Amino acid sequence: MPELKAIADYNRRAMRAAGEGRLEQALLNLSMALRLAREIRRVQLESYSKGNMGLVYLMAGKRREAAVCFRLALQRAKTECGSDHPLCYALKNNIRKMSVRQRSAA
Repeated sequence: MPELKAIADYNRRAMRAAGEGRLEQALLNLSMALRLAREIRRVQLESYSKGNMGLVYLMAGKRREAAVCFRLALQRAKTECGSDHPLCYALKNNIRKMSVRQRSAA
């Protein structure tokens, strides 16, 4: 399916752009990945892309937006894949790290 490759490519490009500090470009690529994942009804890929979006928001210092992305991604991933899935573990870990950082900053 060419859509699956496109979603993977959008995610790769997004994370590369984020690593280079081009956060707006990263968010644009992730928006495209999300749209495509929803169109083909691939909840796991939607959750993965939404989780990456959370990481980019975190890099941009937008903690609230990051938290929303992580929680939405986790909710969808749990429903689709089960709470023991590695994607759920990664999303829970991101949420936990955000909580720890927030407490230590206070």
